[in-house]
Amino acid sequence: MAAGKKYTGTGMPTHYECSLHGLLAKDQEPQLRTRLEALCGDTEAAHRELHHEISCIPCIETPIGPLRREDHVLRLRIELDPLGAEKSTSICLLGHPEPKSGRGASVRPIINAQVLSGSASQLLSLLGYKFSSEFVRKGYWFLYRNSMKVVVSQIYRLQEQGNVQSAVPVDPSGNWLVQIASDAMAQELVPRVCDQLEELKGLLEDYVELLVVDHAFLENKIPYS
Repeated sequence: MAAGKKYTGTGMPTHYECSLHGLLAKDQEPQLRTRLEALCGDTEAAHRELHHEISCIPCIETPIGPLRREDHVLRLRIELDPLGAEKSTSICLLGHPEPKSGRGASVRPIINAQVLSGSASQLLSLLGYKFSSEFVRKGYWFLYRNSMKVVVSQIYRLQEQGNVQSAVPVDPSGNWLVQIASDAMAQELVPRVCDQLEELKGLLEDYVELLVVDHAFLENKIPYS
């Protein structure tokens, strides 16, 4: 059994993620990478981004009504090596984002639990979850100020379920997605981190337009069919 941190009191403390997102044209990617190298260290500062994400939903559908909002997607995130073998696995729960908060970033609760041993998919099955969708993310990332991860990546869909070797680009034009996400933090740190994201946004504005995504697109809604 995997060991984990124990909490006393009413429950686990809530932590939050702050983020910005942007779309980068294919021909702008080299310039952005050079800028990130200058801001985050040097040409050796880039880290490979390659992971397989599987979204899982409850096996039993909650009837339509207020309680359905309590249903959540659980994301199985599998980090891969260059050959496609698993390096590490975690289960992530992203809560509902703040609606129209006026902040300079998207803010939402986050719980991320690393799976230290055993089968993560079997664990999710025992928790009453089933497969819903999946994708592969390929690219690279930089760490800014040791607290903000800048991910430049492309999304791939799998032609065969579970087979990462069958992945093909979602966007054939070769555009890139840019995401800046903070480390999970206590609520009282959110205003300061949002200010830091605004600062980094300004440093990258000549290369990519980073935006606060409308909270409606980040809602943790279950795609029941």
